[in-house]
Amino acid sequence: MRERNIMLLHYATGLGILVFGAIHVFVVFFTYPLQGTIWETTLKFDNIPFAILPVYRNAILAASLWGLLLCTTIHSMNGLRVILLELIGERGAMRVVSKVLYLVGVIIMIYGTRTIIVANMIT
Repeated sequence: MRERNIMLLHYATGLGILVFGAIHVFVVFFTYPLQGTIWETTLKFDNIPFAILPVYRNAILAASLWGLLLCTTIHSMNGLRVILLELIGERGAMRVVSKVLYLVGVIIMIYGTRTIIVANMIT
């Protein structure tokens, strides 16, 4: 991809982080019936303090988490790539760095997707 398109993707993923983060906060804090204060309710799922995994059963939350994972992975890997581009500057070395960061991003996406799916299946 051309650098211009990569930076446009970087900006778009930054906006995606804001959107998916807002959806995540909305679902976690405002879609469950209140029992006490909002903080007590969101930190005490299923009457077990800090047992937060059952909230992943919500499909909207699982989808927003995956979108947040995708956007943050792309945004962070590209941010590291840009920092290393400034530091290294050599074209040949940057190809290697880009491929390594791409591989790390794929590994993060696979592991994160697996985690979201497993957490969504917990009963």
